[in-house]
Amino acid sequence: MPDNETPDPSELEEIFASIDPTPVRMAHDYLNEAGIESFVFDAASSRMLGTTAGVPVRLMVHRDAAKDARDRLNDLGFTEK
Repeated sequence: MPDNETPDPSELEEIFASIDPTPVRMAHDYLNEAGIESFVFDAASSRMLGTTAGVPVRLMVHRDAAKDARDRLNDLGFTEK
């Protein structure tokens, strides 16, 4: 799959969500550095609604990597979903 193509959302699982996009981006970068492909969803949705807290930003990974990704984020102190 090309780097710029996001997989079908039904193939992904949400592992972290926050109304603050900063920790989601940090988690995304950490997982990608660890070799776990992750995707940020809804990053622009709140801005479109005119509020920063309207829609949580979600971090998604492939279903088969979800447990490993959650374990790594929990080790760093991210809240478990």
